[in-house]
Amino acid sequence: MLSSVVTNLLFYVFAILAVLFALAVVCSRRILRAAVYLMAVLGMSAGFYLLLGAEFLAGVQILVYVGGIVVLLVFAIMLTASTDMIEEKPSLFRKAAGLFAAGGFLAASIAVFYLSQFPAVRQSVTAPSATREIGLHILSYGPEGYVLPFEMISLLLLGVAIGGIVLARKRARKEGV
Repeated sequence: MLSSVVTNLLFYVFAILAVLFALAVVCSRRILRAAVYLMAVLGMSAGFYLLLGAEFLAGVQILVYVGGIVVLLVFAIMLTASTDMIEEKPSLFRKAAGLFAAGGFLAASIAVFYLSQFPAVRQSVTAPSATREIGLHILSYGPEGYVLPFEMISLLLLGVAIGGIVLARKRARKEGV
């Protein structure tokens, strides 16, 4: 197990990199670069999961978000040929509104953080048992089970994939038209 000093150092490195990459996502004028920066932010959040001892959740973060969502976003960008598109320069009003919204969100986040009581919970849960418990909850049919939502999400993703294929395929021209 990592020592407390190394864990704290890794936390601060992950936090600084996550903030820098998040700023790069927001400030990037090219959408493909923004998607790559988003992939880095999601990778940093997987690093946070690793520091918390949740290796299973870190793997799910990498597989689902980095491996699935960001790759899907990159393919959508590539298929629509929007890599050369650059956002128009926003007006002063839009910049001020964005700054106001970001400041409001920051103030609300700080207020919630300082006014909430977060109990320090120290439980010695090993990763294999936690992974086993997560798997049992996902596959459980009972009131605390997640089989129905899990299957509904899989059907939704299947429908989205089929719809994307139908929309993306090219149709041959009819002769004489």
